Amino acid sequence: MLEQQSHAAGRSADFKPFSSEYTRDPYPALERLRESAPLLYWDEGRCWLVSRYAMVVQLLRDPRFTTDRQAWEFASANPAHTQCPEFVAMNKNGLFSLDQAAHTRVRKLVSPSFTPRATERLRPAVQAIVDEVLSTAEAGETFDVARDFADKIPVRVIGAMLGIPVSYQDKFHHFADAVIQQLLPMLIPPGSIEANFAAIREGIAMIGEIIDDRRKNPIEGDILTSLIQAEELGDRLNKDELMALVSGLIVGGSETTVHLIGFMVLNLLRRPALMEQVKENPELMKGVLEEVLRFDNFGKLGITRYAKEDTEVEGVPIKKGQMMVLLLNSAMRDASAIDMPDAFDPSRESVTSIAFGNGAHFCLGANLARLEGQVAVGTLVARYPEMQLEGEAVFGPHPLIRKLDSLKVRLGPPR
Repeated sequence: MLEQQSHAAGRSADFKPFSSEYTRDPYPALERLRESAPLLYWDEGRCWLVSRYAMVVQLLRDPRFTTDRQAWEFASANPAHTQCPEFVAMNKNGLFSLDQAAHTRVRKLVSPSFTPRATERLRPAVQAIVDEVLSTAEAGETFDVARDFADKIPVRVIGAMLGIPVSYQDKFHHFADAVIQQLLPMLIPPGSIEANFAAIREGIAMIGEIIDDRRKNPIEGDILTSLIQAEELGDRLNKDELMALVSGLIVGGSETTVHLIGFMVLNLLRRPALMEQVKENPELMKGVLEEVLRFDNFGKLGITRYAKEDTEVEGVPIKKGQMMVLLLNSAMRDASAIDMPDAFDPSRESVTSIAFGNGAHFCLGANLARLEGQVAVGTLVARYPEMQLEGEAVFGPHPLIRKLDSLKVRLGPPR
């Protein structure tokens, strides 16, 4: 049984995920959590932190906990309830908010559009976008992998996947940033709340227009068209469900994939010997991607679950409505579950990856993120095999992600 770490224990003040030190390297702090307080109530975040692998996997599948944010004891304190009903409606129809029966129904309808085979059909489009982004790179010049490369790919891929013009790219970014900020409303500066809601409302209106247009003008082979036309025994997605799905793709598939690409390049450049191996055997890039997700995950916190009833976890009382933050980045460095977790080894024996969640709520876009990472970084390395890291990576503030603001490299001659 775990010793309960309560408010009075004083340990919660030691967890500072918004500090620059944690953003650069969260792993010493996470190791301390695993060893001394694997189940800790964090006062600032008003939630429990779960840091060990076994406990995280258990809670990802535990029916006593829900993904529905409205079950959180502080949900009503979110200003979105009164100031942005569009945001509330969008979340209500999202996969994380649906009850089990509705979730199963929607997941059955949309899953065929996100299988490895369906995602693989996007490879030519992803490759074309990567090639176009790299066309502005100058051999021998300093090139910012974060700003000039990674940041420009995922939103355009989602646009291509949904058949949306490149001109919407900036609106996509603003919408995704605003929704991510709203997930932790207590951290939004008071003067920025209305601007945040304005960006959310504009994004939701844009998505509605896109869906209406695609109903009238379907595009063969387009994923948005396939979602609109998806049918199972006469059942189809309604507009609210489509809105939530498309919004989820934009939010979940943009920022996270930007940082996956950036962290892959950073980890390769920090390991010249591994870079040489990847040049000789490009197939190793798949293992590099999986190991980056495990070893140097770009998340600051993790996946949330909410207690549906008064219960216990490892003997610790959990009250109905309390939030559990499952620290995936910590769990994937847990020595009790993973051999030599602090060694970067892209050829390691497969472990059950939880980077994209686990169980019924495993991320729909996991195959797409993997495809983008492999194509983007594989192309960059193949085209500029002599590139070198120039200076240190620069991290910026972000409520949920170890935001890689700048990653400058000297490209060297193209191949």
